[in-house]
This record gives sequence, C-alpha cells and structure tokens, in this order.
Amino acid sequence: MKLWVLLFLTSFQFSFSKELLISGAASLKEYLEKNISEYKKIEPNCNISLNLGGSGTLKKQLERGGDVDIIFLADRGYMIDLKKNKYIEDEEVILENSLALIKNKKVTSKNGVLAIGDPKFVPAGTYATEVFNKLKPENYSFVYAKDVRSVLTYVELGEVDFGVVYLTDTKLLKNSEIVEIFDRTLHSPIQYSIGISESSKNKVEARKFIQFLKGKDWE
Repeated sequence: MKLWVLLFLTSFQFSFSKELLISGAASLKEYLEKNISEYKKIEPNCNISLNLGGSGTLKKQLERGGDVDIIFLADRGYMIDLKKNKYIEDEEVILENSLALIKNKKVTSKNGVLAIGDPKFVPAGTYATEVFNKLKPENYSFVYAKDVRSVLTYVELGEVDFGVVYLTDTKLLKNSEIVEIFDRTLHSPIQYSIGISESSKNKVEARKFIQFLKGKDWE
C-alpha cells in the first residue's frame, strides 16, 4: 500500500477519535477504570482520561476553568451548587455508599490516631465528622488527609491506627480490617452525582458514556 494511502487512512481514523476527560472522586478509581475499559470495547475510538482527587478540590478546579467533560463527585451538594451556578448542565445520582471504620491489623488498642479526609475538601471527611459529632468518641486523636484513598493508605502502611473510608474502599484492604460499618442514620446520604460540564466540547460522547454507566454497580 502506498505511503499516501496509509497517511490518509491514519488521518481518517484520528479524525473520528473522541476525547473525554472525567474528574472523579478518588473513591471511584477502580469503578471508573473498570467501566472505561468496558466502554472502549464498544467505542474503541473514544479516549477517556481520568482526573481523580478529593471532590472539593475537583469542584474548585471546574469553577476555576478546568477543562473537564464529565464531573463525578461523592457529594451531591457540591453538584447541586455547580448546577445552580451553571458550571454543569445537570446532575444525577447514580451510586450510593456507606462509611466504615478500619484499623491496621497490628493495632490492639481501642485508642490511637485516626485519619479522615479533610472535611473542607473531602466528602468522606464531612460524613465522618457528622458521625463523630453524634458518637462523641474520646479515644482518638485526628489527622486529616487530602482524599479518602490517602486515609486508606495511611492505615495500610501503619502510619495511623484507624481511618474512616467508604465501604467500597475496604475491598482494597490487605494489612487492615473493618472495625465497624456506620449506620447510615449517623450521616448524610452518601450519593455520587454525575454531570456534564457546560464548557465541554464533547457533550454527545459524554452523554453516551453517562448512559453507559447508569445501572453499573460497584462490582
């Protein structure tokens, strides 16, 4: 095949490739990676990149002009605020979660250092604060982490004794174990809401991907 034909076909292929950038809560990492991999099997020309972090940080990035197509946060209140201020077209809850207290397996005491996400930026930290405001524990000293996965890492490495993470995060535990799954009445509903950025240039593809995600559980 002549070189110019190869160049034409390559150019033709790239002209139909699509790009999506998703800003997602850190706790969604495995869920999104798995479903992106499945989506690419049916949409091979769609290239999807992930920007993972604390929901509050991701919200601020979008508000400051971040180039995002889809935003998927662990705090519906953040999403409602983004919609109200016209940063996203709409928002929709498609996942829910629970909160768990974990400890490093080497910990034998009920006292110790407990890590939670920074409540200013991390919904898991806000939910944990709600729980402890009701339970009023006296046996922990608290440290804050930048996101819920950092909490899990601190506990796994033994840098802290305890941590509060989402129940779905506990699937990743190796050196730690669940102490308690908190009753959902102790905190606000943990709802993951998704939406499309008003500034997105790929709204058609974004809608297709969100439709694909609907009904997908944490498996």
